[in-house]
Amino acid sequence: MKRLLTIAFAFLVMCSISAFAQTSDAAQTDNNAAKTDKKVAKAEKSEAKAAAKGKDMSLTGWVKNEGGKTTFVNDKDKQSWEISNPDAVKGHDGHHVTVKAKLNETDHSLTVDSLKMMSKSKQSAEEQQSEKKN
Repeated sequence: MKRLLTIAFAFLVMCSISAFAQTSDAAQTDNNAAKTDKKVAKAEKSEAKAAAKGKDMSLTGWVKNEGGKTTFVNDKDKQSWEISNPDAVKGHDGHHVTVKAKLNETDHSLTVDSLKMMSKSKQSAEEQQSEKKN
């Protein structure tokens, strides 16, 4: 009889631990989503301020060629900006870079003043492999 009660108690403890773990995972996921939303909102707000004042802003992201247009995809808010002076980023398609640029909110474009490539450790694994082939 003692053995049966011990097994039943152990089963009950295991079930409650399992239920608690599932609840905490869901709460953590919700918390992470809220933090991401706050970061995106903060990034968009600072971009809007810089654009309104006509100031240069330092952004980190990826240079991409989409549909014949050169674009910059910001790391923080994943927004895509059309680059109005594509010669400034020539040869950096697919690279992870930091740019100083003036933002234009009306047509969602940016004018690159300076560009700095991120270190190889910050590049994606795909980019590193393609550089090895070249």
